Amino acid sequence: MQSNGPTIWEIGIADRTAAEFYIPDPNPNYINKLYLDFDKFRQYGLWERYTELYPNQDLVFVVGTGDYSKDWFFAQVTRKKDNNTYEGTTWQIKFCLEELKEAAIYKLHLALATANNAELEVRVNNPNGTLPLFTTGMIGKDNTIARHAIHGVYRLFTVNVPGAQLLLGNNTFFLTLKANTSSFQGLMYDYIRFDCPDIY
Repeated sequence: MQSNGPTIWEIGIADRTAAEFYIPDPNPNYINKLYLDFDKFRQYGLWERYTELYPNQDLVFVVGTGDYSKDWFFAQVTRKKDNNTYEGTTWQIKFCLEELKEAAIYKLHLALATANNAELEVRVNNPNGTLPLFTTGMIGKDNTIARHAIHGVYRLFTVNVPGAQLLLGNNTFFLTLKANTSSFQGLMYDYIRFDCPDIY
């Protein structure tokens, strides 16, 4: 992955899989004893654990204190509601900028290990903005979540982030999965990196 300047922060390992992220223990009713000690992602029904772990609010990752092996769920999926419908989810990445170049363009690199009937929207510091900073559009037919895997077709996106939309101090990226029809709609991240402009 090409660098556009000094790295401010990164999440994950650029290996085209989601293996390094948090993979929960399986539902006791579905345990496959073959995968208790390795390849935990092969357990059935892990996508359902997201709703159990985040029943009302979505994942929030704080750069500098968060540990992606414990705090970053391995798949961004829909949340199942009480009436057996589904809703999209919005994950947050919170970070602090100790220096800001308002006239510069920062770069957010999003490497996806897989996607299935998913659209990812990116916003910064305003989760309710009508227009996202970036959208992937509808992507993916990998069905990786349902087949108990951690990678499918690799995709890499670079998002231009105007310095004028950032703040000196605390900032938040909002990653919204626009999906609401199935538990198998979703994506897995491989690696996320935020770069400072090399030239001011």
